[in-house]
Amino acid sequence: MNNRTTRTVATLGIMAAVIVVATLLDNAYSLGLVALGGAKLAVCALISVTLSAMLYNKFPYSIAAGALFGLTSFVLAYIFPSPLFQNPLVSVLPRLFIGIVGFGAYKLAGLLAKALGAAAEKLRIHGAAAIVIAALGAGGVAVYIVLCSAWAEKVLFFVLLWIAVLVELIFIGFAIACTARTLGKGGERGREHFALSVGSFFTVVANTALTLPMMFAFSDSFGSLAEVYATLTLVNFLPELLITTALSPFVILGVRKGLRLGTDGKPRMKKPTAAQTGDVPENEKKEERD
Repeated sequence: MNNRTTRTVATLGIMAAVIVVATLLDNAYSLGLVALGGAKLAVCALISVTLSAMLYNKFPYSIAAGALFGLTSFVLAYIFPSPLFQNPLVSVLPRLFIGIVGFGAYKLAGLLAKALGAAAEKLRIHGAAAIVIAALGAGGVAVYIVLCSAWAEKVLFFVLLWIAVLVELIFIGFAIACTARTLGKGGERGREHFALSVGSFFTVVANTALTLPMMFAFSDSFGSLAEVYATLTLVNFLPELLITTALSPFVILGVRKGLRLGTDGKPRMKKPTAAQTGDVPENEKKEERD
C-alpha cells in the first residue's frame, strides 16, 4: 500500500511539473505571437493535459490533470499578470471537467473504433478509398469555414464546426480501420490512435466551451457570449484543436512505449516462467528419465 501511494504521489508530481513547464512554454512563444498581432495559445498545455489524463488509462488521473491545469493557470496569472484568470471561477473551475470529458470521449471512442473495424471488415472497402473519403471530409470542413465565415459571430457557427470536425475524425477512424484490414494487420495501434484523437478533440472542445462562458460572465470586454466565441475561437480554438488533436496521440503512444506500457496504457503482463508454471523443458525431462 505504501509503495502504491508513493508511486501515485510521484506520478502526480511529475504530471504537475509537465503541465507547469508546458504552460510556461505557451507563455513564452505566445509573447512573440502577440507581438506579431496573433493570439495567446495553450497548445503545449493542452497536449500535456491530454497526456496526463489518458497516459495510464485510469479515470482518477483525468480528474487530476484538469485540476492541475486549472491551478497552474491560476498561479501563473499572478506571474504573467492576467486579472481575469486570477479568478478561480475562470481559471480553475472549468478546467476541473476537461480531463473528465476527454477521458470519457476516449473510452467511448475505443468502443466506436471496434465498431468501425467491424464495419470495415463487413463493407470490405479498400484503404485507399477510405482515405479519399476522409480527405474529402477535410475539404468539406475547410469549405464550410470559408463559405460560412459571415456567421462567425454566431454560436451556431462554432457548434456546427465542432460537429463537422468530429464527423471528420470518424471518417479518419474508418480510414484507419480500412487501411489496417487492407494491410492484413489487427489494427490495435490504429484503433488506439483514433480513440486518443477523439479524446484529445473533446479535451480542447471542453476547455473552450466551458472557459469562454466564464470569461464572459466575469469580464466587461465583450458585448455578448457570441462575441466571445467569435473573438477567441477562430484565433485560439481552431489552432489548439487541430494541433492538439494531431500531435497528442503520437506523444501519448510514444510515452507509453518509453514507459514499457501496453498500447492501451495498461502494464504489460509478464509471461510466467517455467518454474512458476511448473512446466519442465523436454530436455530436463529426458535427463531425469536417464
